[in-house]
Amino acid sequence: MLTKDHPLAQALITQIEPLVPQKPMRPIVLHHDDTPYVVKFARKEPGRKLREISSALFGSLLFKVWINPRQLRLGGITYEAKRLQALKQHGIAVPEVLLLTPEYLVMTHTGESVQNRLSQAPKNLELLQSVVDSLVELHTHHQWHGGAQIRNLTIKDHKVYRIDFEENTGNAMPLHLAQAYDVLLCFNSLLHYLKDDLERGSNLLACYLHQAPNARVLQALQQVNRHLQRLQRVLLPLMTSKLRQSKDVRRTVFFAQILQQALSL
Repeated sequence: MLTKDHPLAQALITQIEPLVPQKPMRPIVLHHDDTPYVVKFARKEPGRKLREISSALFGSLLFKVWINPRQLRLGGITYEAKRLQALKQHGIAVPEVLLLTPEYLVMTHTGESVQNRLSQAPKNLELLQSVVDSLVELHTHHQWHGGAQIRNLTIKDHKVYRIDFEENTGNAMPLHLAQAYDVLLCFNSLLHYLKDDLERGSNLLACYLHQAPNARVLQALQQVNRHLQRLQRVLLPLMTSKLRQSKDVRRTVFFAQILQQALSL
């Protein structure tokens, strides 16, 4: 991490300080000597408590363990900086922390959003595989993300990086459940790009299960599978044809099919 009197730090601070009173909600990209840097500002997110409660309830129902909503998110850029530094020590591809103040966090830029790349080429099978390989790498190093959706991945020089580490999932629940939660978030965010390709989705999930073998994660996913199969048997027959064709229901059914088939491979 740079000291504040480092020439690069001084140059970045000069650009950042005028933005501090605005407290931008989203990270911004600044340039110095044609090199991009990412700046994330300390902020309070609207609706944060409601999301914490919803996530805790969802996790508790899925995994049958009590999850305290207050433990789900430590929040703040200081916590994120510590996580990034710890993950970096484990060899995980994450941004490097360059500067941390109470108002903002400066990190290296780690390339284009994977979400944008897939939107331009949704059938990029190599990139889909890279996403799964990145999750395998994270979990085989006994780590977790907490925000493992596609939107929190970037790609630079053919390498997938992970960003956004404010979530406190791994401290709010046992590691194997935090990793199972990562899997659910990752593959649910992949559904749009699979284009109803059940075989591809199942093979990708089976690839994760075989490359990152963990009996407790597998057991958690089997439990989720039982929940989903039960819901399909009980709820789907009660739904109208129009409701069954809705986007959310179709996505849930598609994921349930992927999970069930992957677990049988």
